[in-house]
Amino acid sequence: MFSSLKSCSWTRKMAALVLLLWTHVAVTGGTVSEEPSFVEPIENVTIAAGRDVKLSCVVDNLGTYKVAWIAFDKSAILTVQDHVITRNPRVNVTHDGHRTWTLHLSRVNATDAGTYMCQVNTIVAKSQFGVLNVVVPPNIIDSESSGDVMVQESANITLTCSATGTPTPSITWRREDHLDININKTMQLREYNGAHLPLNKISRMDMAAYLCIARNGVPPIVSKRIQVSVDFPPMMSIPHQLVGAPLGYSITLECTIEAHPPALTYWTLGQGVMLHHGRKYHISERVGDVSYRTHMKLTIKSLRKNEDYGSYRCVAKNSRGETEGLIKLYETDPPTPAPTSPPSYLDKLFKDIHFKTNSISGKGEDDKLFGGHFEEGPDREYSAIGNQIEEEPDPFLIGGGEGGRTGSSHMEDRVRTEEESRLERGRTPDEEQGQYYTNMFNDSPAAAHPSSVWPLHLLLTVGLIQPLHLLL
Repeated sequence: MFSSLKSCSWTRKMAALVLLLWTHVAVTGGTVSEEPSFVEPIENVTIAAGRDVKLSCVVDNLGTYKVAWIAFDKSAILTVQDHVITRNPRVNVTHDGHRTWTLHLSRVNATDAGTYMCQVNTIVAKSQFGVLNVVVPPNIIDSESSGDVMVQESANITLTCSATGTPTPSITWRREDHLDININKTMQLREYNGAHLPLNKISRMDMAAYLCIARNGVPPIVSKRIQVSVDFPPMMSIPHQLVGAPLGYSITLECTIEAHPPALTYWTLGQGVMLHHGRKYHISERVGDVSYRTHMKLTIKSLRKNEDYGSYRCVAKNSRGETEGLIKLYETDPPTPAPTSPPSYLDKLFKDIHFKTNSISGKGEDDKLFGGHFEEGPDREYSAIGNQIEEEPDPFLIGGGEGGRTGSSHMEDRVRTEEESRLERGRTPDEEQGQYYTNMFNDSPAAAHPSSVWPLHLLLTVGLIQPLHLLL
């Protein structure tokens, strides 16, 4: 075995010396009653790079024989007994004074992974093996991966991401803004797996930061950010191309621009006079929901005739081209204020009735009017249910909640009673109309007090019977 070692000349000489010593000890080591034997196997170890590891070899009945540690994959002798043969400073060996020989490797790396052999130099050498696995977290190689890229719209590009690690890392692509990746016009994916990401017929919507993520189960997960920029000439949209406003008013004109690289923008009036931000004009810009979109606004204050009306242009320029949008501002008549609706005739009528009856009513049993009751107090209103005092709408108003429905129901009951009587007497509605209202008010307890009833008779006398008939 030792004749097949591949190392430097010094190592070969040392190995030859060790071999002579090894053979001499094996042959002349004295008589032993029992040959050495391994008590337990060498455990396989998996460890992350940069950590320290140890492999133990337990031998019984060693006698005068020797124990050596060998890197089997490299055919290199590491230690013999307590002596370190290799020149690797990270290798060491210890003995517990009895039967355990321990090989120490500090700060292991990927090159230390492999098979290690513990061997006893009997006439027929005895050996056992252990495997060291070194896992290495992923690492993205910048020199072999894509950097930030700038392309023109409709071009085809491929992003590349190269990573090392043990086990071999897997590569996943995502957009930083969490939108789908447009592989082509028919394929959109939230994630794309593979070291190469193709982007065909790229458009402004593909402009984003792409994340190359490498993972192999060994923390940490690493990523690289690649910015993809898509260049295109300015494009403009105008929501209102014809705008009217009256003299003395202020008006705001708007336009939206898409461009990359970002465009130089400004407003002009008439034959190209550039407008500047100041007391007369207020100019503002706001970035849209995507980085290549800009919203522009021009506010013109206190419009003046022969000065502020005309053609306004929203202009945008970048290295790929330029564009402009036209907005025409014309004069309009000032807006007329909307007429206010006066109170209806019936609302005013019943409000006056309610106010006057409250003003002339006295106290005691004689205060009853149409089955209701009035009391003093700022929040007291008439209730048509018994003699209770509740905060309800006027019972004479229709549709004012439950209170209004109760008052209306009371009047409807009176109408139904009179209608039945009229049918029994065979009179026409016109014949009964005047008698109906006369009876209704004369039957009321309030009729005993002429002072409290005459205002209502007076209102009815001057032609208010027909509106009441329509209301009921």
